[in-house]
Amino acid sequence: MNSTPDAHDDTPQADGDAAQTRAGQPDPAADSGATDPAAVTASVPAAAPVPGAMPAPAAAPAPAAAPAPVAAPAPKARKPLPQPVLATLLVGGSFGGIAAIMAGLLAVLSPTQEEVETARPVPGEVVALQGAGSFLPPTVGPGGPGTSLTAAAPTAPPPLPALQPLPPLTITTTTTSSSSSSPAKTGKAASAKPVRIRIPSIGVNAALGSVGVLKSGEIQTPSLSRPKIAAWYRLGPAPGELGPSVILGHVNTRSGAAVFSRLRELRRGNKIEVRRADGKSAIFTVDGVEQVGKTTFPTNRVYGNIATSGLRLITCGGVYNAKNHSYTDNIVVYATMTGTRNAK
Repeated sequence: MNSTPDAHDDTPQADGDAAQTRAGQPDPAADSGATDPAAVTASVPAAAPVPGAMPAPAAAPAPAAAPAPVAAPAPKARKPLPQPVLATLLVGGSFGGIAAIMAGLLAVLSPTQEEVETARPVPGEVVALQGAGSFLPPTVGPGGPGTSLTAAAPTAPPPLPALQPLPPLTITTTTTSSSSSSPAKTGKAASAKPVRIRIPSIGVNAALGSVGVLKSGEIQTPSLSRPKIAAWYRLGPAPGELGPSVILGHVNTRSGAAVFSRLRELRRGNKIEVRRADGKSAIFTVDGVEQVGKTTFPTNRVYGNIATSGLRLITCGGVYNAKNHSYTDNIVVYATMTGTRNAK
């Protein structure tokens, strides 16, 4: 820490100091008691004026010193705001700025009344509500490669036909009897049984088996030992008959891709051909595709009565559960018969 050295007085001391110093020594004149006669009787005469000398003029009085300028008073230091008050002001200002930005965005992005009136949901489109997420569309979507499949609302009906439906196929029945007392047997089921399915757009050309219902009431699944073969649900209508005919197939197995591995790629307008045992082929046009959870499977939409000859193709989708050896969802394709021809 720097400090200012003590100031030294360089002014010579008065003669009195020297006199005091000499006073400490004995004065010989004082000790002898002699007195200087000239010092007693003689006096110093006053200086006589010099003839012809002019008297010195009187000194002019010194001018008065100018007053020093008065310094302006220093401004008072402003007391800082308390921390809680400062924090409150900062938070309030931030929220105010955000509110102003949001108001501006709403004013710019909000649709006009004309846009609201002309906007209509597209079939299969997931409609999003601002601040409320998304909800299930009111009908099955059209599907297609690159399309995110979703389930329709539980109460949604099957999708509308992509083309004009044809009336169901008529079947000529044959009655055989081993004796006059035995009941008649019809050949209807055998002649309408589907034997092969072709889907050119996804490269499917497979034989068809059949499945029924398990004791638990669930529909059987095709055999894993024959993954390239699909299966018709024999307790429902045959392809070409009135109502929904159902065909199932695996998406994959441990050995690789199965018969319906590309089923999710189908889209509205694709063709499906099912050849029957009676030599006729029913040609179906895809109406829509959806992916539904197995726990919320739309039984009525898939198996319910319809006024046309329909077709439902079903396979697995979603996430594979290795513990249960099953998928979480199903892919369902809806189609309507729009043509027939004689099988080659």
